[in-house]
Amino acid sequence: MKQHELQQLKMAWLAAEEAGDRQAQMTLLRDHPDAQDALIDFIAAYRASGPFEAEVAPLPLTQRAFATALNRVFAPPVAAANLRELRTRQGLSMVQAARGLRLGVDVWKKFEDGLIDLLSLSERQLERLARYFHISAEQFGQLLLGSQPTQALNRRQTVQSARSQQSAPQKQSFAEAIARSAMSNEDREEWLEE
Repeated sequence: MKQHELQQLKMAWLAAEEAGDRQAQMTLLRDHPDAQDALIDFIAAYRASGPFEAEVAPLPLTQRAFATALNRVFAPPVAAANLRELRTRQGLSMVQAARGLRLGVDVWKKFEDGLIDLLSLSERQLERLARYFHISAEQFGQLLLGSQPTQALNRRQTVQSARSQQSAPQKQSFAEAIARSAMSNEDREEWLEE
């Protein structure tokens, strides 16, 4: 069979495919036995390279898993300036975030206040913290660097005494914050193992 004739058969098969005419496709294969091998190879390549059309719609669980996987690969930009804002945008209280991470509330508050030194976190610890908030480790690090303590105002305090007390709080390592926390020994060991 000549190349031109084979090309015509392929075009006829594609036209029948678009029309949804399975009978015409089968007739093409049956009526041209000398071109069957070439047509079968063409059909297999077409099916392999074309979009997958599922007979059954994917389950909601599968759809959520697919969306989660895409979000992990293509991390959406974080619209928060610091960890406190990230937590509140996700609708979490400080206690909920601490419990979800299996940290003491005091340790999580130090994160939000920017008192934990970013360099004291291992890669696994940073990944675990970021994964909880569905962001990348790099994004979590940037938010930690952007976090600052909230200023509590004492109305009875004079301006001079307030300025003198505004010295920058000391940062501490993550391990030190955990050691000083009232966390359970199990949670403490789990975080320090990483």
